[in-house]
Formats: sequence, C-alpha cells, structure tokens
Amino acid sequence: MSEHNLTPPTPEHAPSVVVSEDTQQNSVVRFLFDDHGVRGEIVHLHEPVQKLLECVRAYPPCVKGLLLELAAAAVLIAATLKANGTVTVQIQCGKGPKALNFAFINIDKDLNFYGNVLSDEIKFTEASFKEMVGQGGIMVISAFPEGGTRYQGIVALDKDTMAEALEDYFRESEQLATSFLIQSDVATAYAGGMMLQIVPNIENNLESLHHLTTLAATLQPQELFELSLHESLRRLFWNDKIRVFDPEPVTYRCICSKERIFRVLAALSNDELSAMIAENKGIDMSCQSCGKVYHVTIDELKDLLTAKQQSAADNKASADSSASADSSAGNASSASADKTQGPSIEA
Repeated sequence: MSEHNLTPPTPEHAPSVVVSEDTQQNSVVRFLFDDHGVRGEIVHLHEPVQKLLECVRAYPPCVKGLLLELAAAAVLIAATLKANGTVTVQIQCGKGPKALNFAFINIDKDLNFYGNVLSDEIKFTEASFKEMVGQGGIMVISAFPEGGTRYQGIVALDKDTMAEALEDYFRESEQLATSFLIQSDVATAYAGGMMLQIVPNIENNLESLHHLTTLAATLQPQELFELSLHESLRRLFWNDKIRVFDPEPVTYRCICSKERIFRVLAALSNDELSAMIAENKGIDMSCQSCGKVYHVTIDELKDLLTAKQQSAADNKASADSSASADSSAGNASSASADKTQGPSIEA
C-alpha cells in the first residue's frame, strides 16, 4: 500500500495536486497526521448502497437510512480491525413500538459487503435512530480472522446516533478515544463517513483528536459525496500535514448462489420435493440477505430428487455390503473358534 503527502495549500493558491474522483468513489482511504497522534479513515459509498437499498425497497426512508449508516460504519470498523477475515456488524433491536428486529452488514477482507434489515410489519413512516433500535438494543461486532481467534464486541445503543454509540464503545471497551462522522442520503443513494482515532502512547493525542474532530464536523454531505476523498481531506485539514494511503475499493457482493439454493433444497425430504415437482412449474427462492430471486426449473427439481434417491440407494447398498462383510467375517471367526476350542482327546 503506497502513501502520499497532501501538501497543505495556502489560502491564495489552488491545491497543488488534483486527484480524480473516479478512483476514489466507492472506496475507503486511510490517513495519518504527521504532527498529531491521530489516524483515520474516510469512506464514500454510492453504487454499493444502491444495491443494498434494493433489499429494503419496501421499507420507509428512515429504515433505509439506518441500513446505509450501518454499511458506512461497518466499512470503517472493518478497515480499522484489519481482521484479514470476515467482520459482521449486527444491530439486535430491543423493545419499542417502532423497534425493528434485526439489521446486519457482513463484510469480508476485500471489503465486499452485503446486508439487510429484518422486521415485522412496519406501520410507521418516520422514526429516530433510538426508536428503531428500541430500548435495550445492542450492536454486536464480530470478527472472524483467517486462522485466528474470533473477536466479539458489544455496543450499547443508548445514544441518539450510531456515531455516538460507537464513540462510547471505542472509548470504554477498547480504551481508544475515537470520533465518528456518519452521513447518508437515501434519496440519492449515498453513504459515507469518517473515523478519527488516537494513536496510543503519543503525547497530547487527546487534544489533537478534539481539534481534528472539530474540523471534521464541518464536512458537509455534499462535499463527502461529490468530491474525491483526498480533496475532502485536503479541504478539511489544509493547515495540517497529512499522509494518505491509496484508496481501497468497496463493493456490494452477496454470497448467495444457485448452488447454495440447491443445497437448501437437498435438505428437504423426498416427499416435499415430489410435491413441488407435482405442481409442474418450478419454484422461485429468494436470498434473505440480498433479495435476489433464483428460479429452479421443474427439470432441475427432478434431477435433484433423482440424485437424492440415487445417493440413498448407493448408501444403502454400501451399508448392506458392509454388513454382509461383517457377517461373513463373524461366521469365519466363529468357525475358527469352534475348531480351536473343540473337545480334546485324552490318552
């Protein structure tokens, strides 16, 4: 991963470096301040959250906004943990008239993610963050490193915003003062945000974090969504020396596939599969994570049933053969024992 210095421009001069927005949309960028004990990340999402919104198209804008914010937060968290594996960020909602059931984002080491919201019938059109997560709602952050030990953290969602709840978690549970800025626009399908975090064991890092957080708070959604990430950082922190790393692309990618659908169907009984075949029209099955619909034809159902029946027959034949071999071995052993242990002839 290469790094670049963003030379602070003087107010009377234009920025000395122009970075193409095309290379920084749908990406996360890490950065580090040379004169402060603070590191950070900034993320921009458009195409990935357009696909994410298709999963919740029937929900009101407030629910869609919650999922977009969760996606931006999950990318920032995953990039921070560097788990080299899978990270899942779940909201397990509590009690309340507008509380949802569940929301999640699952993101892999290459920053491919998918997610959804699960809820009973929604009868409201507007709700705050606290109302949707409900009383007693929590966020569960789970990391599954490749070849490592699973990590899990629990965030109490008792603040007015997701950003405030995450700040509390990192400060109290991780002992790392952190600030979050999370923004979304459902109408235009944009989400993004910034995370600033102290680098441990550096003098005056808390004062630096407060100073930089104050500057970051001036970032407007339009700037975050329309400018390149490097340009947003340059405008915010034009008076500070900042090193930025190359953008890492973020994409939407669900793990569902037709092969997974077949595995689900294969778990059904032969009678259930036969009943589906009897309808003579195939079936449609939807992924609960992304909403994609897979059509399974009548011929594919027949092939699946035939394969199951053949597998069962092969297993039975193998079991019968094994039992027969065991029986033959037992008889031979018994005959040998009889021959050895027969009556002796005394002189």
